[in-house]
Amino acid sequence: MILIDIGNTRIKWAEQHAGKLGNMHAILHIDNNIDGLLITAWQKLSRPEKIYLACVSSVAIKLQVISVAQQLWPDISIQELRTEKHALGVSNAYPQYSKLGVDRWLSMLAAYNSYSSPVCIIAFGTAITLDIVNQQGQHLGGMIMPGLNLMKHALSKATANLSFCAQQYPQGLANDTEAAIYNGNLNAIKGFIEQGLASSELHLQLVLTGGDAKFISETLGLEAAIDEQLVLKGLALIANG
Repeated sequence: MILIDIGNTRIKWAEQHAGKLGNMHAILHIDNNIDGLLITAWQKLSRPEKIYLACVSSVAIKLQVISVAQQLWPDISIQELRTEKHALGVSNAYPQYSKLGVDRWLSMLAAYNSYSSPVCIIAFGTAITLDIVNQQGQHLGGMIMPGLNLMKHALSKATANLSFCAQQYPQGLANDTEAAIYNGNLNAIKGFIEQGLASSELHLQLVLTGGDAKFISETLGLEAAIDEQLVLKGLALIANG
């Protein structure tokens, strides 16, 4: 099988052979030739029996991905997974359960079924999401904030003299604007995490995923498990169920 996670910035995928999930691969889909990049990457793969995908990006991006798969493997079976009310021991807290992003849902399924304790899952992508699941598998709810780059871009677009800067700086009070923005954004993320953890009296296993997970963990000194393939592992659980 091929498992595909279509996010707001990247398309991630991994092959699964005999129940074993392979390494994750990814391309940026913003301002990129998706068809060419995917064809180059996927034409080296053996024909899969089935494709499972999850998408939080636009319908147009999803249809491009499906089109490439069908070009390479005509008549391939493709199943899109969606958020459910209950699955694999986890209960969704949203009254309108389909409104919960499928990436968050799959991450919760994977984390809950990987750890023997209550979990707090934080995904660092275009947006940062935080969700807590207790020992009984009940989703207690979550929070969402802009991701690190999105916060920087928002400042640069909404102000005349604050430009986007990707450089990293020492933490603390800054004596120049770029460093001040960098530290302000990091401290916003730190406060977001602290408030999320403080909202529950449970002893939570912190699980981080997403493109900025390792950087944020190291920068803020977080004691956490880092799993960049969490959404794909959730896809695999459903596919194997």
